[in-house]
Amino acid sequence: MEEGEKRRSWLPGYWWPGVTKEVGRYVDGCDACQRYKNRSEAPAGKLMPNAIPERPWSYISADFITKLPLAQGYDAILVVCDRFSKIAHFIATMERTSAKGLARLFQDQVWKLHGLPESIVSDREVHFAAEMMKELNSLLGI
Repeated sequence: MEEGEKRRSWLPGYWWPGVTKEVGRYVDGCDACQRYKNRSEAPAGKLMPNAIPERPWSYISADFITKLPLAQGYDAILVVCDRFSKIAHFIATMERTSAKGLARLFQDQVWKLHGLPESIVSDREVHFAAEMMKELNSLLGI
């Protein structure tokens, strides 16, 4: 090997331009490679089913539709859905609205019609529903 020339492979004679990408594509498409590959994350725990609601608006889900084009000052939609009746409220909001702002929206659009839910499920970060309920309870004086 001449001076200044980099060694490109750990096995001499098994290198060509694009070898890394080609090997990666092969491994991604190989059933056995995917089945027996070591996983770096811990296995998921047991899935627990959500409680079955007995009456409307006792168990709800709250999710966001984000990355929308700006329309009348809003760029997101808060979707609050009753898990019993499947009725949903679509509330225009901003993606960066605080927990207090969301609690105020929830109070004005959902709570005044249906009361306080027993449970809120969301696919947001872990603390989203807890923070929103904390702020809502504060607004309601609970």
